[in-house]
Amino acid sequence: MTDSHRLPPAPAGEKQAPPTRAFVTRILAAAFVFSAAINLLQLSLPLYSLQVFSRAIPSNNIDTLIMLSVVVVIALSMTALLEVVRTRLFTRAANALEVAWRPRLSAEVLDSTARGRPDAQALNDLMEVRGAITRPATAAVLDLPWTPLYVIGIYLIHPLLAGLLLAGMALITGFGWLGHAVIRRLMDDSKQPSSRAQRLFDAVQARAGTVRALRMAPAALDGVVRDSMTAAALAGQSAERSAAVGSVTKWVRMVLQIAVTGVGAWLVMEQHLSFGGMIATSMLVGRAMAAVEQTAGSWGPLAKSADAARRLIPLLTRLDREPVRDAVPVTPGRLTLENVLFVSPRDQKPILRSVSMSIEPGSMACVLGPNRAGKSVLARLLAGVQAPSAGTVRLNGLALTALTPDDPKAGIGYLPQTPDLLPGTIAENIARFQDVPMAEIRAAAERAGVHDMIESLPMGYETNTEDPLTPLSASFAKLVALARAGFGTPALVVMDDPVSGLDENGVAAVRKFAAALKEQGATVIALCHQPAFLDMADKTFVIQNGMAMEAQPRPHDGQQTATAAGAAAWGRRAAAVPAAVS
Repeated sequence: MTDSHRLPPAPAGEKQAPPTRAFVTRILAAAFVFSAAINLLQLSLPLYSLQVFSRAIPSNNIDTLIMLSVVVVIALSMTALLEVVRTRLFTRAANALEVAWRPRLSAEVLDSTARGRPDAQALNDLMEVRGAITRPATAAVLDLPWTPLYVIGIYLIHPLLAGLLLAGMALITGFGWLGHAVIRRLMDDSKQPSSRAQRLFDAVQARAGTVRALRMAPAALDGVVRDSMTAAALAGQSAERSAAVGSVTKWVRMVLQIAVTGVGAWLVMEQHLSFGGMIATSMLVGRAMAAVEQTAGSWGPLAKSADAARRLIPLLTRLDREPVRDAVPVTPGRLTLENVLFVSPRDQKPILRSVSMSIEPGSMACVLGPNRAGKSVLARLLAGVQAPSAGTVRLNGLALTALTPDDPKAGIGYLPQTPDLLPGTIAENIARFQDVPMAEIRAAAERAGVHDMIESLPMGYETNTEDPLTPLSASFAKLVALARAGFGTPALVVMDDPVSGLDENGVAAVRKFAAALKEQGATVIALCHQPAFLDMADKTFVIQNGMAMEAQPRPHDGQQTATAAGAAAWGRRAAAVPAAVS
């Protein structure tokens, strides 16, 4: 992996995404204009009915009827066209928002996860806002400001009908809020058991062999079923209450339509209203209620989207103001740690304390220590995965986390303690999912001593890492991850417990790999609890209780082999020698 998950800088001349607030303002302004035109044109149909029954029919004027019909058809055609354009506007705006910000926010999520503070809220908010833009409820919300126009139109026809409309709108809005309130808590309560059941089932499925061998399936699946049934029961209660509120809302709307029709007919009988006015009122009521009913029925999703937008827009605005970071190449140089402190984000306890060391370019350093001494945390700091809580980690005088090479192949190689291969082929994993010639992939595999093992597989380099018919052993996967760490020409390679779980041939392959990288000019750091690299190391450090000590220089007779006894002796001598500080 390279030293950072952050996005590379935009190529020269590439147009940057517009500022978020300006982008949102332009989209809302355009949508508001289209909504205004659509709602004004929608008045053509009730006006047509009013004119036909009030003028054309009483006067028996065919020409007037034809002209009115032509005009209303043109108006309705323009309405349909504008609705299509508005829908396309929403769709393209949603796509543009995702294209502009999904890579950046995905990188932020990866960074936060690598720092031990996983938080995908920003990315979830982006997808929520993107989905909200394309929902029909958004168009209904933009139609709401024009609802008073229909109320005024009905009021001009007769105030009593306008009063009925306002009463019905108030009832439907109230029932919409009530429906959201009665199901919100149930839906929230159902998420936890549903998520727990899904995680447990996925784990059982992924470890089906172990589960079957230990005869754990019945008990584990009982837990899955129990949580699933709990979630289903809560979701069922939510659906029942939502259906009840929805039925009442529908009943109110139908009663309102009947009331408007009945009162309109009574007003016609009393000669306070024309027949055309009654028909026009019915159309206006239907149009006015459409936006209100659709918005009230989507109260829950709208509230969720509004909360996501309130969190997201300030974040995107802040990111807009951050300057684009230029590429800083990773070149061989002195690696220094100065008074590094790392505090666990979970319990706020120090894992590393006052760690200082200096490693020259092109050399190899070995860091020894028992389990839970802080080696893996130190490896992540040395690879630039995480930043220290205090102190500095620098390569060539530059903060390691700030290095963003243009070419990941010339960045930093990192072998984690667990070979976390990604879903895909072996070739894709070694190449870090870059489009590169196959010769470069083979070269990396040969350097890690895994080429022949890969070729012996039925699919060779095209073997999928998650293929259940060709499962990769832990040692095989570690050597593939080792080839991935050494892919290209890395300036720095950090290996966390590289020989754990390997046989003699595997250990020899790792040693040969480290020697080849060192000869290539890369700085190699091996962190382990086994003395497998003592005879190769230019510097050796012992880490214990979160503090690092430099051991005495190794003998240069070229014959001494690192042994466990020798490592213990070095550890005792290192107890009184502080690590070098650059």
